[in-house]
Parts: sequence; C-alpha cells; structure tokens
Amino acid sequence: MSDLAMLRKELVGGLLIAGFLAGVPSAVWQVLFLTGHGAWSSVENAVLGPFIAVISFVCSVGNVPLAAALWHGGISFGGTIAFIFADLIALPLVLIYRKFYGTKLALRLVGAFWLVMSIAGLATEYLFAAVHLVPATRPVTVVPTGVHWNYTTILNIIALVAFAGIYWLYRSRERFGGGSGYATDVVCGMQVEKANAPATAEHDGQEFYFCSDRCQERFASDPTRFATGKAVGPMGADPDEAATDPVCGMTVDPQQATASTEHAGKAYHFCSTGCRDAFRADPARYTQVDTGAG
Repeated sequence: MSDLAMLRKELVGGLLIAGFLAGVPSAVWQVLFLTGHGAWSSVENAVLGPFIAVISFVCSVGNVPLAAALWHGGISFGGTIAFIFADLIALPLVLIYRKFYGTKLALRLVGAFWLVMSIAGLATEYLFAAVHLVPATRPVTVVPTGVHWNYTTILNIIALVAFAGIYWLYRSRERFGGGSGYATDVVCGMQVEKANAPATAEHDGQEFYFCSDRCQERFASDPTRFATGKAVGPMGADPDEAATDPVCGMTVDPQQATASTEHAGKAYHFCSTGCRDAFRADPARYTQVDTGAG
C-alpha cells in the first residue's frame, strides 16, 4: 500500500496513457521498422524495439499483445523479443527510477538496459534461427475482441477481492499491533523498515527514516515542511491529512504541493506559485479568514 501511495501518479498516468495508446493501429508503429534488408533490418528492429516500449507506456502484461501485433505486422523476431524485454524502461518506470536515483543515474540505467535488451533480442533471434525455432507463420488474430467470461475474468475477480483484503488489513494494522518496526518516509510516503532504513535524520528530537538518500536530502533541505506535514496517505491523502490553500481554498497534498511558505511559525501549502505570491504579498488577509469556500 505504501508503494502505491508513493508511485500513484506514475501508475495512474501509465495506465491511462497506455489505455489511450491501445487504440493506435499497429500500422502506425510498424512504419518505424525496416523490413527486407537482411541483417540490417534485424539490428535496426532490435534497437528500435525498446524505443516503442518506452513511448507506448506498456509494460509486463500490456506489452505481450502489442508485441504480437508488431510481429503480425512484419517486424523481425529479435525486434519483437527486444520489445518484450524492454518492459523495464517503459516511461512510468523511468520516472520512478528518476524519483529514486536522480536524473543522471536514471538516464545511465535506461541506456544500459536499452543496450542489453537490444543485444539480447538480437542474440535470441539468431539462436532461435540456428535451431529453426523462429515461427514461420504470423497470427491473424492477436487478441479476442470484447469481454468474455473465462479464466482471466475469474482471476481478476479473485485479485480484486485479495486487494480489498490487503487494503483492509493495512487500514487496520494498528488494531492488530502491526507496523511497530516500520516508519513512513515523510517525503515520498513509502514504508521503511526502521532497522534497515537506507537513510535517517533527526529533527527537533524526532528520528525520521527514509527509503533513499534522495528523500533524506530533500528532507534536509526543508525539514520544517516535511516534519510538520503528514506523510502521503495510501491511495491519496485522507481529508485530515491534506492542507488547504489559504488563497483559493483548494485541497493540497503537503508532500506534492507546487509551492509552500512559512508565516508566523506555520507552514502553508499552495496549488500554484501564483497563490503563494498572493499570500506573501498580504499574509494577514489570508490567515485571519476562513477561505475554505474558495
């Protein structure tokens, strides 16, 4: 649940964009691949396969139907395999790497993954060709159309029930005495095991635990902001965990606020820099009245 809280933007964005891109005809992707040029086509397809994985936003489950569609359209076997391997560099995951490790290291990771995936796809093609295992036919039907009552439907229902149970256990953990050995990273909302926390910091006599050095550095740059706010809640902040922009009345997640400032020893969070600037120009106006109605 803490992973969902930390990565909710990347997950929701990835699912939404992948859903829209699923309607793009495979012929649109197909024009990017060279065909009919022998080894050069195989190399180009293997290099381009991961690129399609990045811009199509699909990973793991979603990339197999699209890979089948690309294979049906005529790209090489190695290009198809490289595309499947590249689920680790779909754009939402690249954003997650950036959140954990910073931009520079994230780009190095993507470059290393891309190179290995392309080489592996190309090697797989030639190995399969050597033992005559490359399929000689290409499927006409990639995935069935419409929704059907079958084993995947039943598994989806079971997964939803299991998820509901996990969420209930998470919300009831204090009742059952759980979570005593864990803390919540006040920067990103991730659950951290206290005994093995990658980074810690102390502020006003209180110990804070972090999932990475990056979060610890963000905390150190503005400890008052994170120490006085509450951690990111699972599946979005609860009403009592959110802040209200005193200028426009909008509900703001303190950990994701576009702008923040301090006045009279209290931290204020804003939906935009415009609201923050308006507050700074006349803080007394916004701290003496209830602006909940906007």
